[in-house]
Amino acid sequence: MKFSLLIKGRFVPLVAIALVYVLAMGMLAWPFSPTHSSLREPIGRGLQASSALEQDMLRQPSPQGAFTALTARAGEALHISWNTHTGIPDFLSGITADARLPYTPTAAEIGKPLAIARGFLDENRALYGLRSVDEDLRLLRQEPDLQLAFSHFRFSQIYSGLPVFGREIVVHLDADDRVVAVNGQFQPQLALETTPTLSRARAEELALRDLLANQLEPFEQTTVAHQLQPAATELIVYIHHDGAAYLAWKVSIITEAPLGRWTFFVHARREAVIHSIDSVMPVMRRITYSADNTTRIPGRKLIDEGERSRDPVAQAAHDGAGIVYNFYFENFQRNAIDGQGSPLVSTVHYGSSPEDSENAAWIGDLQQMIYGDGGQIFRPLPYGLDVVGHEFTHGVIDSSSRLIYELQPGALNESYADVFGALIDEGNWEIGETVIKSPPYPRPYLRSLRDPNAGGAYDPFNPLGGIGQPASMSEFANLPASRRADNGGVHINSGIPNRAAYLVAQVIGNDRTAQIYYRALTQYLTPTSSFLDSLNASVRAAQDLYGDGEAGSVREAFGQVGIVTDSVPDTPALPDQSTLPDSGQGGQVPAPALPAGCSDIVLNGGFENNDAWVQVVRGDTALIDTQLPYTGRRSAWLGGTDQEAVQLLYQDVSIPANATRVTVDYWRLIHYETSGVLGIFASEARFSTAIANTNGDVLAELESFESSQGDDNWRQAQVDISRFAGKTVRLAFVSENPPGNVSSYFVDDVRMIACTTGDSPSAPPTANNDLVFVQGAITDVNTRRGIPGAQIFIMQPGVSASQAAADDNLTANEVLTVGTADRQGLFQTERPVPRGQSYGVIVFARGYRPIVADGEMNVPANASNPYRVDAQLRRGGDCKLYRTRTHYALAIEGAEQNDTYQSRCSLLYLRRPVGAAVPTDRRTTILGAPLRCGQSLARQLLAREPVPDRRYGAVQRVARAARPAVTAG
Repeated sequence: MKFSLLIKGRFVPLVAIALVYVLAMGMLAWPFSPTHSSLREPIGRGLQASSALEQDMLRQPSPQGAFTALTARAGEALHISWNTHTGIPDFLSGITADARLPYTPTAAEIGKPLAIARGFLDENRALYGLRSVDEDLRLLRQEPDLQLAFSHFRFSQIYSGLPVFGREIVVHLDADDRVVAVNGQFQPQLALETTPTLSRARAEELALRDLLANQLEPFEQTTVAHQLQPAATELIVYIHHDGAAYLAWKVSIITEAPLGRWTFFVHARREAVIHSIDSVMPVMRRITYSADNTTRIPGRKLIDEGERSRDPVAQAAHDGAGIVYNFYFENFQRNAIDGQGSPLVSTVHYGSSPEDSENAAWIGDLQQMIYGDGGQIFRPLPYGLDVVGHEFTHGVIDSSSRLIYELQPGALNESYADVFGALIDEGNWEIGETVIKSPPYPRPYLRSLRDPNAGGAYDPFNPLGGIGQPASMSEFANLPASRRADNGGVHINSGIPNRAAYLVAQVIGNDRTAQIYYRALTQYLTPTSSFLDSLNASVRAAQDLYGDGEAGSVREAFGQVGIVTDSVPDTPALPDQSTLPDSGQGGQVPAPALPAGCSDIVLNGGFENNDAWVQVVRGDTALIDTQLPYTGRRSAWLGGTDQEAVQLLYQDVSIPANATRVTVDYWRLIHYETSGVLGIFASEARFSTAIANTNGDVLAELESFESSQGDDNWRQAQVDISRFAGKTVRLAFVSENPPGNVSSYFVDDVRMIACTTGDSPSAPPTANNDLVFVQGAITDVNTRRGIPGAQIFIMQPGVSASQAAADDNLTANEVLTVGTADRQGLFQTERPVPRGQSYGVIVFARGYRPIVADGEMNVPANASNPYRVDAQLRRGGDCKLYRTRTHYALAIEGAEQNDTYQSRCSLLYLRRPVGAAVPTDRRTTILGAPLRCGQSLARQLLAREPVPDRRYGAVQRVARAARPAVTAG
């Protein structure tokens, strides 16, 4: 049996050496002195100051209960669309065009639409999970409504005064100040630290490093020019698309060659980039510039208002901008892109490379459009009026709903740009037909709203590899939110709402379609709107403008592409956070009561503040954080970044001299993650828990893990440290992250229980009475001493230990649970096992022969918890390499002379050139084949090189396995 039997091995000696270095030298390794964190009010305004509000929230009804009460006040059914991630509504309105939401303004609110909007939200704060309107919302702006003179108040979510990225709620009032609808996204129950430990400058540095190292392709890294936008850097709360919330620095960078408009979200309490988005959006005073086939923006001015140019491309861009301006002004009374009459800036002849020249884009940070001259695929892009309309509409979106350019919001961003591009260009429902070169392009257009599949060319199994788009939700492309995957398929999945728009227009006409879509885009959509939100917005816009007939046509068109909703859906599903590590009990389960005579001598073991623990970090990282607590609101978070090779969190604890038993228990979770190109080749991160003296010398390693062992589940560890009674010890948690490995080690609810009288703490409680933990000792058969770091693997019922070990690998399907021996050789399994069954067992320790026993451990149906199992191991052979005149001889020297179960020495001769290097490591190489010292080495050698030496004789003896010694009960 090879050493690889120890899957995900813990390599105790190596880690112990690393711990000695960290604990003893940590204070000298970096240019600072570790201190207790000075963040005495880490979230000040956030968690501590809002306790009264939180108590009020606890007394509020649930969102479902609040909706039931609202429906009762309305006296009729209401339309509501629940968010399955947050459990609160994304859209709320009456069912018919004339229906309004119930609210009676106070005397002070009458005639004041904004006060009425705030009053409605305050009365229904339980429905939205609001603590209070003043606490959680800030008025962003009132959207102008030149169609119906409604009042539309757009509120952005804030948390402790910080903006929450992409989260907005819009309240819509009619001309009589009655509430028509409320829609948008709100993230309830946030609990975050709001004091950054990472500086703004450092965040900008990390964003730029990530751009160059991870986001750009290798050939782009040599040509890129970048410009940081320092005025745009701000501290925010970022909600990742998987639902996780972070305190983050939002950093903006513009790049040229390749063109990019990057937004980076950098963790504000840890040196890590959370996410990045490239928001460059490819394919009345007017100004047109020429970039002269460079990437300089805006370039040399060619045309101002009222002028003409001899450059036909520049003139086409200039004329196109005028036509698009007139379309928006004549149909919607919108004055320019921002509605405020700002100049329409276009740059032509953009791009010094084929990639840049074959594109057109809206650059929001610079408030301008750019057009390349084309090349192999395109003619000069300004020749396409629908292209100009497309890019202009991206600017309108930037000034209104601000749809985030990734995933479904990004696909909607592209779709609305396509829809208005097609409507402006006489509604022919194709994009790019006047600028595409076909051949070589397979179709005479870039995209078709009538036929997104491009005549059957779209391949749903390879959405990025060809042309065409999905035409219905059944073909939706599930792609990651990265630049390499088109930001989650923004140019691909836009085909679905594109097809819906075309179907709407076929029924109610282009003019009414334009009015409905403009109203939905500018009044109802929010930055994180989904396809379903687009349906709700379009239906409500149709009801506002034309009534229930047109609204029904819109709903039917969306239904034909698979975007559907019920008028009164069922109770919302619980938040779906399956991609996140399990966040534990959230403080709902108190710690078990301690027996008489026992006390917890660790201070602040739940990490609810920064007291008692010493944090050793190189930068500004805070190791006590709200990111992922098991209970309460905070936990320890080590790792999560590759910018610090080692992080250390410790507390010195004095153990009473009269303690009869002392145990350490805590909950820990390992999250495995790599980052960027380096992550492909990154080595393992290592996480350890140790007991040291106050000088930093390691006395015992309690646990050690590699990052690949992470499974995103909270698990409890319990270790006996009674031998340290009467000493002051250092309880330490350590992370070691190599470049590219950003795995994390979360720890919570740490206890050190010292018992001086009464009963000692029992094994952890099990889920039911049919389960027991397995405890025992693993000792040396000759010295009778415990073997630190030894491991016992208990097989799944029905799995043979010998068969599981035959391939020298153990898998999760074979192993039920595992236990690791402490300094005294004592262990307890990580999970309980069912009573009334027999189990195969493998016991392993470095330097010892493993035990492989089939069905040796019988757990009776009435077994006590914990159930006792002991094991004894014999030392394995040492490998020694000898040299003769023409050969090397490898000797496997076995057990002591009184060992009756095997021969004292097995001597093997192998043919090998004398000039070859002599291996000195215990992992010895013979004839180029890797071999490990241990019981099975003789079999390996015989199987790989059965060549006897005639001079010295054949193989003399082969070590036989010692009989397994396992006792249970």
